Amino acid sequence: MRVVVVIPTYNEVDNITRLIPILAEEFKKMPRHDFKVLVVDDNSPDGTAEAVKKMIGEYPFLSLLLQESKKGLGVAYVNAFKKAMNEMGAEVLVEMDADFQHDPEAVIRFIAEIDKGYDYVIGSRFTRGGSIPENWAFYRKLLSIGGNLFSKLALRIFNVNDFTSGFKASRVHGFVDHLDLDRVLSGGFAYKIDLLFQMHKLGAKIKEVPIVFGLRDRGDSKMERNNLIDSLKVVLTIRVKESQSFIKFMAVGFVGLFTDLGIFNLLRLVILSQYASAVSGLVAMTVTFAFNNLWSFGDRKITKPAIIIKSFAVYGVFSYIPIIFRSWLVKQAVSWFGNSWSVANASFFVGVVVGLVWNFTVYSRIIWKKEDSAG
Repeated sequence: MRVVVVIPTYNEVDNITRLIPILAEEFKKMPRHDFKVLVVDDNSPDGTAEAVKKMIGEYPFLSLLLQESKKGLGVAYVNAFKKAMNEMGAEVLVEMDADFQHDPEAVIRFIAEIDKGYDYVIGSRFTRGGSIPENWAFYRKLLSIGGNLFSKLALRIFNVNDFTSGFKASRVHGFVDHLDLDRVLSGGFAYKIDLLFQMHKLGAKIKEVPIVFGLRDRGDSKMERNNLIDSLKVVLTIRVKESQSFIKFMAVGFVGLFTDLGIFNLLRLVILSQYASAVSGLVAMTVTFAFNNLWSFGDRKITKPAIIIKSFAVYGVFSYIPIIFRSWLVKQAVSWFGNSWSVANASFFVGVVVGLVWNFTVYSRIIWKKEDSAG
């Protein structure tokens, strides 16, 4: 298996000249694999690129990719990935730093997990056995731990603890070669979050391997000053993009709610509240089906008349379950607390919220499933 270790550098001449010999010894521990190292240098003024060029004669597995200017960590990795896949035949890509904050001995452990069938192996500081430096400033620890927790909750990837680790191994076939590298959301540090989300979405089998994250030994840090804002922007952009159907569904839900609520309050002047709720729900259900099909789930729009009828029947059955619950809730509430406007509408609203969660889950997973959108 061809493994290409990608190492971005900027003013790392001392580090890279120490790291390459260590990696050479580590590679010997897995002779069945073909290891390569691709150093991508951001035009370092300290002579990092020249030092790498001199080492290529002694270490034939070593290659160099020169960047014309310092454009950011994400850009460096994307350019290196393309070269590794298109020109070097990479089957696995390893990302690591040159500054010894990433232990070179861990590379072999990552590849061992790839051999076991994992597709995305993350060197994790926040899983059991992993750690960050004790003498990091409190604010940096807080931002790191808090940022990862926020990413976990916002992106709903609960089997990952370290979203910003820069030390990882990725399977190329079926995964990295399916990523749209030209549309990565960040050219800087936050590229890691975007690629992790994309790998997760592709169904990659993910494994976290604990690492002890060391202190920078020497050289210049590649961390940009706007990392926090950039990471927050990437996470929120992903969440909004992935939630477009839900946002549209919510908008349609408000249309349905006003339709439902208006008819409900008109009808309850002439018939019992529970019956008014049932009728208004039926009318609102018909309205929302049309809008959801045309807009909320427009990318999966149902167009064939026979399937529309069938889908509406399914829609009706599942949609009426929360309507029945809501009608029962209204009946119980008014019997307990009286048939006042506030009691009737408060119980009605509780039923609507329950129905909202139920309906989106059913609609997106049964009626407008992505694989059935051709219907």
